[in-house]
Amino acid sequence: MSDEVTEGGKSSTVSKKGRRSRSKTKLEEVEQRQAEEPKPAEAQQVEEVKKEEVKLPTKVRRGDFVLMDYTIRVKETGEVVDTTIEEIGKNYFEAGRIYEPKLVIPGKGLLLKAIEDELIDLEPNQDKTFEIPPEKAFGPRDPNKVKVIPIRRLKDVEGPITVGSKITIDGREGVVRSIGSGRIQVDFNPYLAGKHLECWVKIVKVIEEKMEKIRSLIHMRIPDVSIDKFEVLQDGVEVRITIPKEAYLLPALQVSKRVLAKDIIDHIEGVEKIVYLENYDRQMFQ
Repeated sequence: MSDEVTEGGKSSTVSKKGRRSRSKTKLEEVEQRQAEEPKPAEAQQVEEVKKEEVKLPTKVRRGDFVLMDYTIRVKETGEVVDTTIEEIGKNYFEAGRIYEPKLVIPGKGLLLKAIEDELIDLEPNQDKTFEIPPEKAFGPRDPNKVKVIPIRRLKDVEGPITVGSKITIDGREGVVRSIGSGRIQVDFNPYLAGKHLECWVKIVKVIEEKMEKIRSLIHMRIPDVSIDKFEVLQDGVEVRITIPKEAYLLPALQVSKRVLAKDIIDHIEGVEKIVYLENYDRQMFQ
């Protein structure tokens, strides 16, 4: 059976079967679109995933635990004062020096204040180059700190004395600037006094997890032993640190432990007490 439709004087016949077929096709398209559209709960999950994907990088703030690479040079001479980069430092410092990112807590004075201030608002993997004038570095050079001293006063100084030698007199360290007849000129100014510093810094990581912060402080104060050898446990307001046997004979261990305890209590929220554990067994004495 068919329906007859007249249009412009012409007639055409449309079968009911064909009409049903087209209707079914349209219905299937609607159902498919509805199936593909996320339900309200699913839509919320998708939105949460999107938020995670576009999470903004952490900017450095005062009090943050920051791992950073850096190089500090004397602008006037290009001399490297300090660096965490081995390729740069190996030409200036002794063999065996450890090169790795340094822990800095902006505002706490672990580096020059002028350098720490420049870290604020930087993001991980971001670097920056800047200059520091003498007044914000090691101060201006004071001509009154340059003294002429009779050589006879240097009888207790070990080794040969030459221009550029560092010597200690009356508890003060100075640099020999000239040697004359029976006298020497010694500059007691800080070595970098009056110097402009050129600095390059790069943020490696901003540490956020509490236990990682504690371990970073341990590594900063006891760097000669791998941090992996320390056992650290927090129980409420108490942090217990097991000292590995590799650290027992370090010459400044007791001082390092005291300074470390203060660091943790000062910088880790909720910690009130540090307990150090050292284990001595029979095998150690055989």
